[in-house]
Amino acid sequence: MRFSLQDLSKVRVGILGGGQLGWMMVLEGRKYPLKFYVMDSPEAPACRVADKCFKPDEYKEMVDSVDVVTFEFEHVYEEALRYAHEKGKLLPSIESVELKRQRWKERVFYKEHGIPTPRFFIAYDAEEVYRTAKNEFNYKCVIKQSTGGYDGKGQFFIKSKNDLDSSIDTIKKISDVFVVEEFVEFDYEASIIAVRTFDGMLKTYPPTYNRNEKGILVYNYGPINNTYISMKMVEIAKRLADSLNYVGVMGIEFFVRGDEVLVNEFAPRVHNTGHYTLDAAFTSQFENHIRALLGLEIGETKLLSCGGMVNILGLANPPLEVLRYGKLYWYGKNEARKRRKMGHVNIVGETLEDVKNKVGKVMELLYPNGLDL
Repeated sequence: MRFSLQDLSKVRVGILGGGQLGWMMVLEGRKYPLKFYVMDSPEAPACRVADKCFKPDEYKEMVDSVDVVTFEFEHVYEEALRYAHEKGKLLPSIESVELKRQRWKERVFYKEHGIPTPRFFIAYDAEEVYRTAKNEFNYKCVIKQSTGGYDGKGQFFIKSKNDLDSSIDTIKKISDVFVVEEFVEFDYEASIIAVRTFDGMLKTYPPTYNRNEKGILVYNYGPINNTYISMKMVEIAKRLADSLNYVGVMGIEFFVRGDEVLVNEFAPRVHNTGHYTLDAAFTSQFENHIRALLGLEIGETKLLSCGGMVNILGLANPPLEVLRYGKLYWYGKNEARKRRKMGHVNIVGETLEDVKNKVGKVMELLYPNGLDL
């Protein structure tokens, strides 16, 4: 697809969800003469910078008035997603969303397409969950609720019979399908951000090291200094994106154990672990997502420096001393809650060690008494 600037000035991009990912998508998209329509409450971060904001019950009007619809979060506005899909406007595809809305489908998809992932079983009730955890994993596993799972929600980390016994009553109250999977003793967690075009061209940003606590990202930095592991991640990203005939940016999170790389999960959208690309890369993940959706040439994904990011979690008034070490992105959310992502600090440096040191300084400033998640 070839556009002139005059053509782009007539293009309207719809975004379902008005959180920080949509906010950064709009701000990065402002490099082009595009119009951005967002569906969320008027006070949402992305609505504050959009050309027009729609309420959820106005989804038909929103979808009908734009050229392409994307989303900043896969657990939003089921009716709007379906309607955009029916109108042939939704990118990435509805299939990628459906895999995320039912965690068991995501695991089965990996298995069917030869994508390495932790050993798992599907359980349909609490009794089957208990039996699987006992017989297949000897009480050491992770039990995951299929629906609504993000940022560590709906997960039970089991390390002993006592853990399972104390969790099973809660599990019995949940009407859902469960994934019972191996508890991976990983060396480290990592992720990769990939972008794929309509014609199947795929580019990846260099993988990063991640630190997660209770299922939520605390910080990441990169690039990782293992060429073999990085190449395996790129191969997996291509296999996954090609299997989905994917268009746009996706994030993939991994467990690394020795030379083994296992997919923990993927996100069919711009991703928290790609925030560092706003400052460390030639083209950010957000700009490349917009480029891919519109059939434009995707930008260079190489890094201009080592980079990283620290999430600001649950803090209403973070100390501005963090500016000594990085760049502050403040989302402007109207209420600080425990675990809520209120902003982040991007960090760059000449070396990986330099970035790691700055990440440590920012962590000390933000969380002097330790994380409370």
